Amino acid sequence: MAEILVTVPFAEEERAALLKEAEHFGDRMLFVPGKELTGGLLSTAAAVIGNIAPEMLKEAKELQWLQLNSAGADDYLKKGVLPESVKLTCATGSYGTTVSEYMCTMLLVMMKKIPQYLEDQKARRWADEGSVSSPAGKRILIAGTGDIGLSFARKIRGFSLPDYPITISGVRRRAEQCPAELDEIHPLTELAGEVEKADVIAAALPGTPSTYHVFDAEMLKRCKRGAYFMNVGRGSAVDDAALLEPAVWQNFSGIWMDVFEKEPLTPDDPLYSVPNLLITPHIAGKFHLDITLKRIAALSLKNYRAWKENGTFTSEVNRETGYAE
Repeated sequence: MAEILVTVPFAEEERAALLKEAEHFGDRMLFVPGKELTGGLLSTAAAVIGNIAPEMLKEAKELQWLQLNSAGADDYLKKGVLPESVKLTCATGSYGTTVSEYMCTMLLVMMKKIPQYLEDQKARRWADEGSVSSPAGKRILIAGTGDIGLSFARKIRGFSLPDYPITISGVRRRAEQCPAELDEIHPLTELAGEVEKADVIAAALPGTPSTYHVFDAEMLKRCKRGAYFMNVGRGSAVDDAALLEPAVWQNFSGIWMDVFEKEPLTPDDPLYSVPNLLITPHIAGKFHLDITLKRIAALSLKNYRAWKENGTFTSEVNRETGYAE
């Protein structure tokens, strides 16, 4: 009998499905909120479903499989954190709906000058803020064309018009074949040339050595004047300090950041004062949407069966690239 710890806050329906499967295999499944997880509980666990503090993994001497509830896995790939013998799977494929919906929403919020109108309302000021923009007719660059990036591509394509078509290009580590959702695909080495042409730059990159600060001050200054910039991938892909430079933020019509290199931002962080920067506290990819939890549960159930039956895991993390391929 194997012991499985589950720290993800699944609803009763998802819990019941997992418990039924555990009963089938004769295993013991415990649902423990992450904040209540102890070294003692981890010491006997053969599998864990959910993100746990990497430093606690040293207590998990019996661990064979770790199913993350996040798409990113970089914190678990650092030297000494997780033995090579432990199977590591992530939740890639679970967050496309929620994050891409936020991306479309926030892009429209910026294009339609909603922040300005909210400020007018607070000031009890009846004012017309002038011309607005639309995704129609724009060139959109998606940096990171995994589940989230391609989900955004499918949704934003709906704003295309026959006389004002949208062009969507993508940048990824390898660019052998262009996904159907995109018009063009380019390797990461061509990012600088692509940002110069794009009206919208949407970053959904994983956290790897090759993506660290790929959007530094120099890259951000190269972006097309008046473009919109969004980051929903890993905070490490953007040099937060660069956003404080007037030559950077003044280059954009709007910037939205849901992720940052160091979180949470402290109340005195100067990023809060950047005039055209919209900040959300890393909420686009959390569990606020029930669909997300349902997908993580379904993925966990599938990988649990694979683990018990020596099958093929879904979304197994490649320890060299740092993400599921």
